[in-house]
Amino acid sequence: MLTYEFPLNEKSRTYLRFDALFQQLKNCQQLEQSTQSFNFFKALFDFIELSERCDIRTDLMKDLEKQRQKLESWSQLPEVDLSKLASLQSELATLIYELPRSVRAGSRFKEDKFLCAIRQRFSIPGGLCPFDVPILHHWLGLPLEKRLRDSQAWVQELDLLMRATERLLQLWRDSGSFSAQVARNGFYQANAEGTELIRLRVDPSQGHYPTMSGHKSRFAVRFLPLGELETGDIEFQLACC
Repeated sequence: MLTYEFPLNEKSRTYLRFDALFQQLKNCQQLEQSTQSFNFFKALFDFIELSERCDIRTDLMKDLEKQRQKLESWSQLPEVDLSKLASLQSELATLIYELPRSVRAGSRFKEDKFLCAIRQRFSIPGGLCPFDVPILHHWLGLPLEKRLRDSQAWVQELDLLMRATERLLQLWRDSGSFSAQVARNGFYQANAEGTELIRLRVDPSQGHYPTMSGHKSRFAVRFLPLGELETGDIEFQLACC
């Protein structure tokens, strides 16, 4: 089963984009091959560009506070593991305290001469040849230990935002349970009041992929064929988070 996630507002759309970039940074951080390094820098520069457009610290703080209040109400339930609940509440309280007091994530990258020297080249087709960016070619030739220290320092600058975004999205995802649904002739619609995120699980052997349109109170899913398949009823699993 493949899992698809669709945001229902601009705020959750931004969270998902930041989270996708964080996962790319983590996956490419080994730097054992030059392609991993290129993908690492591409994700890092995409993050810088996205963070220049919007600062999500305030929204994250407010949404984490909402989750903390929900957890507070759960403490009265008899089946709740109070030790785990207390640990999670403590983590949220720390993030809520630190977010407004932190510097804007990635702001220090503008002072990094190496990153500034290579950033523009990543938007130019074929612009990463050694004769275009000899400074990058030099860095790629440094010992792996040195390159790993550099990459870890860059990622560390994003640690607070990464932890806050990942924790919020995990709480959202855990709040919704999957149920079996059928899209008649490839189409399905439903209400989504109070929902931030729609999650779908789809068997790829059906040969269709989902697209979604909607807003904060209602959404529609349409399954499209990959190729020349005819679209009939599509089985999938749905979670509103």
